[in-house]
Amino acid sequence: MLRGMKRALLFVVVLAGCPPPATGPNGPQPVETEVGCPAASAVYIASYLSAAADGKGHTGWVLPVRDDKVETVTGMAEFEEITPGGAQVLEVPKLPVWIVQPGLPPCRATLGKPYRAAIDIPSAANLSYGVELDGCPPPADQEEDEAVVVESQASPGQCQIQTPHPIATRLGDVDPKRQWTRPTKQTPIPPSVSALVPAHTCSAPGCETLWSFTQVDVAAAPVAWSGAVNWMQISGDVPAGADVVCKWPIETYSGFFVPGPGGTATKVDAGQDHPLALTAVLADHTGAKVLIADGAGEYATYDLSPAGAALARHVVWLLADASAYGVDDRVGPVCEPAGAGGAAPAPPAAGVRPALQPNTTPAHP
Repeated sequence: MLRGMKRALLFVVVLAGCPPPATGPNGPQPVETEVGCPAASAVYIASYLSAAADGKGHTGWVLPVRDDKVETVTGMAEFEEITPGGAQVLEVPKLPVWIVQPGLPPCRATLGKPYRAAIDIPSAANLSYGVELDGCPPPADQEEDEAVVVESQASPGQCQIQTPHPIATRLGDVDPKRQWTRPTKQTPIPPSVSALVPAHTCSAPGCETLWSFTQVDVAAAPVAWSGAVNWMQISGDVPAGADVVCKWPIETYSGFFVPGPGGTATKVDAGQDHPLALTAVLADHTGAKVLIADGAGEYATYDLSPAGAALARHVVWLLADASAYGVDDRVGPVCEPAGAGGAAPAPPAAGVRPALQPNTTPAHP
């Protein structure tokens, strides 16, 4: 089954032009020249799959490109190669593609056979289509299962991946007795972003405003922000246990933002049928070039300029269950299903979360 419901970005595929040939004593000679970042329309995300213990499925990199919703996948193979003639509708790179892993030089991959994967999700059965990517090693970190793929005649060695880092938080704590306590410290949301957060009436003791934000820097300047604000309605005494806290309703506001004209922040909404999380920015010696955002079974790439972020590519390659969307915007006490590890619990009511966990991860990592 396809993996990658939460994407941890590792790779970039970049589209770039050919470098000019060098001139030698015997005429033009080929030159191995690294190039910078391409336009966002040439950037993709790949997934790494592992076959099941019985050998069924596929092991290796794949480039998912689209998805079809179907009534059922009963009787279909979980993963199967299909004939090229049946894949003519697939949009795949036309130039050589490269996979780049941190600490390793870009690896030129070969477009392999097209495939179809059956995704058996209750109320959302679907078929995911793509092409295999051959010739590159698996992720250096086994916990990572995604990559950026770059379409390019030359190695995109000058295109660097810049990832978000935490800059602002206000979160409560969970003590050893699993009691949630109110926040005791905070770092403020950047003013350029806080101006976009909707006004909300929320004051202690009946309400707590919580937040978590990250930022991407290029050349020591911010080029993107991401995060969430939660307004948590509190009933009863604090500290409180999971049986109480996980019933408190929470309203949320989240998204990712880029500097716009005049340096003011602008929220990026294009290409988001469901909320996406800021994953990385691609940059070279000319500055920030491409923003990448992804979510459950989909991603989007944007060209960056002083005018803001312009959507270039939006790919939905897997339809997830409705519960998989929007989970990144909760930064309050994180609850997990009470039946984890056993029978699946009944779905919680809207706005109610079922079991308490410490929250140490910023929203939209």
